[in-house]
Amino acid sequence: MKIVNLLITLIAVLLFISGCSTQVSKEKNKVGDISRHSIFNLDDETIKNLEKGIIKGTPLRLDNDMSDVERIWGKPNEHFDHEDIQTYEYTIKNQKFIIDEDEMKEIYTISVELDYSKDEILEIMGKPTEPGNIFIYEKENYHIQFEKFDNKWRLILRKK
Repeated sequence: MKIVNLLITLIAVLLFISGCSTQVSKEKNKVGDISRHSIFNLDDETIKNLEKGIIKGTPLRLDNDMSDVERIWGKPNEHFDHEDIQTYEYTIKNQKFIIDEDEMKEIYTISVELDYSKDEILEIMGKPTEPGNIFIYEKENYHIQFEKFDNKWRLILRKK
């Protein structure tokens, strides 16, 4: 009887020790769950909107003009006059948005700074239309481009 009790106690202690020493594997974040910004994040709905020239969660659309953006976000933080091209920068909730407007007062590119890695972008977006260090996804009317600027990836949405 003493041997059975001793054996049961020994098994219980060994199970307890092995349970304590087992490292719980860290679950890898799924890219779809990444929400780094309160304004713009890459997800399935966002990608569908990008294909329509829309930056989800913002007043930014390639078929709008700056008066539509200023009505909602106010005056830009920065404005650069390049004669034919006007560049406007907004920083909204620590996320930078850059808008380029042509001489006809049409928005033709919108850029958004992202906190995503190269691998995360490729996992979310899939294989680019064109290979290289700049990822370009050609859609019906728009180019969706990802390019690295100063250690941050930037989404650039532009008309074809």
